[in-house]
Amino acid sequence: MSVGSGLRLSLIGVVVAAWSVVCGIGGGLFAVPVLHYVYRMPMRRAVATSLGLVAASTLTATISEAFHAESLLNWPVVAALVAGSLAGAQVGFRAAQRVSVRGLKALFAILVLLVALRLFGGSAGELGGTPGATLSPWDFALVVCIGFGSGFVSPLLGIGGGLVAVPSLYFGLPALGYLGVRACSIAMAVVNSTRSAWLYAAAGRIEVESAIWFGLGGASGAVAGVQLVHLPEVAPVARSMMALTLLVLSLRFAWDVLSGSRGSKED
Repeated sequence: MSVGSGLRLSLIGVVVAAWSVVCGIGGGLFAVPVLHYVYRMPMRRAVATSLGLVAASTLTATISEAFHAESLLNWPVVAALVAGSLAGAQVGFRAAQRVSVRGLKALFAILVLLVALRLFGGSAGELGGTPGATLSPWDFALVVCIGFGSGFVSPLLGIGGGLVAVPSLYFGLPALGYLGVRACSIAMAVVNSTRSAWLYAAAGRIEVESAIWFGLGGASGAVAGVQLVHLPEVAPVARSMMALTLLVLSLRFAWDVLSGSRGSKED
């Protein structure tokens, strides 16, 4: 890769990471199409290489959030999410060999669309949350279940856990508020993306040079995203950005289902 191509990839990484961090997701939903369609990278290698951006941006964002004066990280919630997601990913990987992925995508296209519409109509009182909110044992059980679900669908549907964790936590535990939810989701993604990147790197599937350029841009964009999301009046915009992201995901699932039905009948 030439220096010019690398710099362009880094600039794209800045935008992708900033948007994703404001939403509370890793960014693979946008990073993979960039690598596959713009940089002509094979899909499997694009998925692996995108983890360079996801790992760099989520780690940098979490560190920035932790040291921010208005940090809304809730570490017990993060720990519960991580524990659930790691277990869910193992089960989801095995289930991916047996279930109809096309049917799941059709169901998720509808569910994600409904969640996106609900986020667009959310009330302003659900945004900031309570710093250091104390949760009951039942709340933590719910967090573990959300983490499990996030990890479970990732290998099945090829999406990041944050796309499940953010809306689930937001509606399930309103005390965290949207800003707290997105911070915890990104912290969960640090563990999941780093683990996946390590496995892909060991298998030789990552395009290292592209991952480095993408990761450098992702780290810069993540810092900008954290600073941006803590500005006054940004939370409603962040929530709307997440709703728009989910709408894109719903359309992607619908496209996969429709294009698959015109092709092979095998999942």
